[in-house]
Amino acid sequence: MRSKASATLIDEVYHEILEPSFGPDELDTLDTLVEGLAEGWTWGLCAVDGETPVGCVLGYPYVESRLLLIGYVTVKPARRGTGIGGLLLAEAEERWYGQVDVVVAEIEDPRHHPVVGDIDPKRRVTFYARRGARVIVGPYFQPRLGGEGKKRVYHLFLTVLGGRGEVGPENALATGLLKDFILDYFRDSGEGSDFPRADDAEGNRLVAWYCSRDTVPLHPIGDYEHIEIPQ
Repeated sequence: MRSKASATLIDEVYHEILEPSFGPDELDTLDTLVEGLAEGWTWGLCAVDGETPVGCVLGYPYVESRLLLIGYVTVKPARRGTGIGGLLLAEAEERWYGQVDVVVAEIEDPRHHPVVGDIDPKRRVTFYARRGARVIVGPYFQPRLGGEGKKRVYHLFLTVLGGRGEVGPENALATGLLKDFILDYFRDSGEGSDFPRADDAEGNRLVAWYCSRDTVPLHPIGDYEHIEIPQ
């Protein structure tokens, strides 16, 4: 397991592990990844077999909102199902989770995202369900990432993975924290620092929804077929 990597290793991870695992709108550019790792606003761990990278996990800390977004957990296609993904997430939990109040991930809703090549949303849901992940039952979409031609990504579950004390006794999460995270995340992305602009109806609806209530319920991701996400 490595937390420091050369430019050559990062390039190999990007092209041989990340690109086969995520669609272009879901994946940051290589330049963004390299800059984030260098500047410290991206955290990364890489599993290697000898000198060959076989998997990685990337986290994005949002200090002001006390939240960590696990952006990517993935394993080289030929090595999937061997426990590497679980090892990576366990290592991330040990090193990172205690530094924030809440850890979240964006996970494709299998009801809307079909299997494409090696990308299988049901398999991802099963992976996270085994680790107790819970879906935030509120509206959400991934912001437009930086890079030419990138678009917003819809039908994603914003999902709680852990943290220092993220959930109250009602199995609900405070929306103030989520609102702060959404504003930080979207403004740091390709959406721009003025998100949500006056002419961005869906962006304004998203922020308004979390501003209009104190908590949002959580639901086990393994039972995703019965989750109804408000619009």
